[in-house]
Amino acid sequence: MKSWIVKALGLVAWASTAALANAQTPGREADEAPLTVNWYHGREFLFPIVYQFERETGIDVEITDAYDRFDTDVVLASDYVTLNRAVAEGRLAQIATPERDARVPSIWRDDQGHWYGVSVRLRAVVYNPDVIEAGEITSIYDLADPRYEGRVCLRSSQNEYNRTMLATMIAEDGEAQARDWARGVRANAGGAEITYRDDISNVMRIVSGECDVSFINTYYLGYMQEGKIAGRYNFTTEHMVAFYAAVQQVEIAWLDQEGRGNFANVTAVGINSETSRRADAERFVDFLLSDRGQRLLTDNVFKYPVVPGIGWSDFLLSQGRPRIRDTDLNSLDPYYETADEIYRSAGWQ
Repeated sequence: MKSWIVKALGLVAWASTAALANAQTPGREADEAPLTVNWYHGREFLFPIVYQFERETGIDVEITDAYDRFDTDVVLASDYVTLNRAVAEGRLAQIATPERDARVPSIWRDDQGHWYGVSVRLRAVVYNPDVIEAGEITSIYDLADPRYEGRVCLRSSQNEYNRTMLATMIAEDGEAQARDWARGVRANAGGAEITYRDDISNVMRIVSGECDVSFINTYYLGYMQEGKIAGRYNFTTEHMVAFYAAVQQVEIAWLDQEGRGNFANVTAVGINSETSRRADAERFVDFLLSDRGQRLLTDNVFKYPVVPGIGWSDFLLSQGRPRIRDTDLNSLDPYYETADEIYRSAGWQ
């Protein structure tokens, strides 16, 4: 059996064991309500972080799979779009302190003090190196070039990742250039009727030859390689073996490395404004922002630390050392409505 198949099988088994361990965390009294925290991509990702927090503090934690429902004591959100909505709806308490501000750069935290980034997420191009040369794509705008006609796979424009990326383009390059880009990329994806898929599926479409290039949040490659998404998405062992093999067959094109750097966003933490566990929730926030918490997050969720000076994991380093764009997320609010209109005009559903 090929070595990568053996490794993939082992990783799937590890993921199942981790998920089971999370469901059977010892030391929780039946009549004691645990601190609740969500993880939107499956509990097994957050389990190593929660396990260490429980050991250090004695506070029991229950991880839920809640996705943008804001119904846990500690709220983890996947994108600035979601965070902006949570603040507007009054779901998040004000949690700013000088100590937290000193750890997290201002571009990665709410300027009103309702949330702090805990991990930086990069959205980059992924491509088939058999048909696209290394260095051929250096900018997101390259994907609007007619030479990629019929070669681009897309995710829906209503996905928060794509909305934030286009809002960033409008903020930094202007509406006209962003509009031309959306129109060109949509044209390169095919005719009036095209299929939109999620990031993992688009990687698989590249490998199958359905298209040559797409753009994804790069942590999905970590999910695919390490086998930690089997339980969350009901993937079989065969799926996970195929995912592991697929990661070895695609390459990342980091964007704007001679200029502003690659698009970036955050996974961020806030505290439910209605929680009765405020003190424990704050301890969890501070753990996530500690050196230990940042290292555990980076190792287990395949994203980049927000706290300066924290080393990158081996997985991240294996993908290179991309320059990360330093757009202030707080500046993007005015551009989402325009971004949505541009996508509609381009026929990008």
